[in-house]
Amino acid sequence: MPVEEITNYMRLALEQAFFSIGTSRPNPAVGAVVVKDGIVVGKGRTQRPGSAHAEVMALRDAGELARGAAIYVTLEPCCHYGRTPPCTKAIIDAGIKEVYFAHADPNPVVRGNSRKILEEAGIRVFEGVEACIAASFVDAEDGGCGSGCSVFGYDASGRTAGKVAPGSGAGILRPQSEFEIEGRSVFAEVERYFEAYDYFVRNKRTFVEIKSAVTESGYMGVALPDGAHAPLRITGQGANCWNHELRAMSDAVLVGAGTLLADNPSLDVRFARGNNPVKIVWTGHRVFSEKDVRGLKFFKAGANLADGAGSNCAESAASNLADGACREARNAIVFSLVDQPAVASLPHVETIRLSAGTFSDCWDEMLAELSRRGMHRLMVEPGATLARLLFEGKDAPEGGPLWNRLDLWRSTDAHAEAFLDGDTEKSGIPCPELPQNIVAAESAMLGPDVLTVYYPQ
Repeated sequence: MPVEEITNYMRLALEQAFFSIGTSRPNPAVGAVVVKDGIVVGKGRTQRPGSAHAEVMALRDAGELARGAAIYVTLEPCCHYGRTPPCTKAIIDAGIKEVYFAHADPNPVVRGNSRKILEEAGIRVFEGVEACIAASFVDAEDGGCGSGCSVFGYDASGRTAGKVAPGSGAGILRPQSEFEIEGRSVFAEVERYFEAYDYFVRNKRTFVEIKSAVTESGYMGVALPDGAHAPLRITGQGANCWNHELRAMSDAVLVGAGTLLADNPSLDVRFARGNNPVKIVWTGHRVFSEKDVRGLKFFKAGANLADGAGSNCAESAASNLADGACREARNAIVFSLVDQPAVASLPHVETIRLSAGTFSDCWDEMLAELSRRGMHRLMVEPGATLARLLFEGKDAPEGGPLWNRLDLWRSTDAHAEAFLDGDTEKSGIPCPELPQNIVAAESAMLGPDVLTVYYPQ
């Protein structure tokens, strides 16, 4: 028997957008769905620069069914001629009756102008939280959409519902408060999603988001007698799921050489739907050996699409995923102060030699390179040493912070500290002191793990 669940067309569009990350840059990764009589008749996501935007892809997918339908888009449609014609023109020409977009484009060429153009063409336009609330509907097909991970919503099982969207044809009414809860939840996720894009447009700079986890006593790693570090599992599956969706939302994920050698992380997306981010390691003066290159997962070639998320290259070829998103490519970067001869022969790994200087000088150089490549969000998963350098930032340009957002998980699970019980050969590595001029903006709890989000003041 079908399970009724209230979900959201804008959430479907956001899922499309995730698969555009890493493909569309420097353009924003946008998703869109076309809905007619309560049925999704077209889906689309932004392709490579110079190719079609999400709206055009969704309209192509819908074909003649787009006439008289509604389109739900994560970002305000473009209204100017660039590498491609404006999406507003495509929407008008397709005969769309209603347009819902969740996030206003920070680009002054677009912001507000698109709505005016569409309304002058006789199209009803809804934006922001209003559009997200109106996008909610009852799904009696498969019990809902989504991967079970939610970066901003934290707990997918707690999602509730919204009101039936105008023109959706869902035909089932629910209390308005339920619809508002669902719609506002989706709106918050979309705002979170475009946080880095907004920053990139205004500052021409990559947004840096740090994710760290500590035990209840404040440890974030394990030290062995010989000075080496051992891996430490701190958070539970809920927080790990959250972490993987954050990776999927990021253009790149960066770790230090110490973390790479201690944890041997894959730095891919396994618990969420989306594309794998570009892997980056900051080595400082450490030189990787041939043994390191053979043994570390970081140096293994891999496709950008996460097979473990229920998608594969065959599936993407049948959809409208951009050409080449599944190809073996240069998907890793080594930033180093020294030559890395063992890495040089790997065709999928790029080594960039940095100029000598302070850590902040090197960090600025790395960010300048990532910004030049159009990367909007850099996720950093630091060990204690890299975290301390980022938090101190004493020699940062103009005294500013080296990061934009800090997601700090604290585990209340006693098992996270069991590594010290009765073992005098191991010691905990404490988390460095947090910067003083920061503000706690939000918090949430997933099982035994508590997340606090900080921003520089």
